[in-house]
Order: sequence, then C-alpha cells, then structure tokens
Amino acid sequence: MERIAEPDAVQLRFGARFPRLVLASTSPNRKALLEKGGCLVDAFAPDADESRDGATPQETVERIAGRKIASYISSPSFDPSVPAIAADTLVLIDGELLGKPSSREDAYRMLRALSGRTQTVISSAGIWLPGKGRMLLTDEASVVFRALTDEEISEYISTGEWQGAAGGYRLQKTGFTLVERIDGDWTTVVGLPLKAILSKAE
Repeated sequence: MERIAEPDAVQLRFGARFPRLVLASTSPNRKALLEKGGCLVDAFAPDADESRDGATPQETVERIAGRKIASYISSPSFDPSVPAIAADTLVLIDGELLGKPSSREDAYRMLRALSGRTQTVISSAGIWLPGKGRMLLTDEASVVFRALTDEEISEYISTGEWQGAAGGYRLQKTGFTLVERIDGDWTTVVGLPLKAILSKAE
C-alpha cells in the first residue's frame, strides 16, 4: 500500500465543517489527522475508565469513547459552544480485541498475529455538538496485512511507532508499509472516523 496523501478530501471537508474543536484525547495521531485538514485543535486529557466491559466488541469501544466525552463534558474545561470529540479504537482478530501494546514483546505478538491476515478496526467517537448535544457513533474498517517476516516486524518495532497504538502500528507513519489494503475509511483505522462523524453532523 502507498502512503496516503494528506490532507485528503475528507480531512479538508471536516476542517471546513469544524474549524475549531476540542479533542478529548491524548493521541498525537488523532490530533495530526485533524490539524492537517485545517482544524484548530484544543486538546483535553480525559480521565476515563478504559475497561473493556461491553457485551460485544462494538459496545466495548462505544462505552470507552462515551466515558471519555463524558469526562470532558463534566470537567471545568467544558465549553458548550465549541464542538468536542473523544474516541477509542480497538483491533479485532480471531475474537480477540487488541488495544495498545504494553511492551515491545506485546507489540511483536500483535503484529505477528496480524501478519498476512485481515483484521477489523473498530473506532467509536463520542461527540458534543452545540445545538445538538451529545452523540455516539461507531465505524469499522477491514485492514489486510502483508505477510511479514520476523525481521520486518523487528525493524518496525524498533521505530517505536507501536507505542500507544491499537494493534501496535500507526498507519500515518511507516505503518502503512505493513498494509496490503484497506476496505473502508482510512481515518477509522487511524482512530477518528471522520466520514461517519460528518454524516452525523451534517
């Protein structure tokens, strides 16, 4: 797969719709995704329980995203006149939900499990829209990985990109070289489903 040229049309549309917003997330990937489309982003670090306590993978991701936006809305920083977004992303393969690796060894295990296979990336967004209130949405995309050698996995892990990334890779950086193709919205894979958010907001 080739590197995705940024900003793309969806990012630019999003930036035009939301010239300023609060991002209730500490993810540098999500922030960069928005800024490249022209958004002025005010970052907020949510204090939210990230327990995987849903009955289904989708419900699990939605609950975490919902708790993150609730953390912002209940904080002294909340400004009801400014749109706000919180998000959570998990990778599903063989019925197992993969979050952020806890170590290099955990990242290696995840990438080895994804090698040559199709994974489902689930991203949920908790949204606050002035005049509309609080909303929750979820989008999914399928990602097909190339068959990776042990050397390729080790080389990728040495970049450090696995840290803080669901499934152990970052699509916006050199992680795109691990991917054969994406079926769905690539911003969902990055962790912020821009198309789905736009459809909800417009």
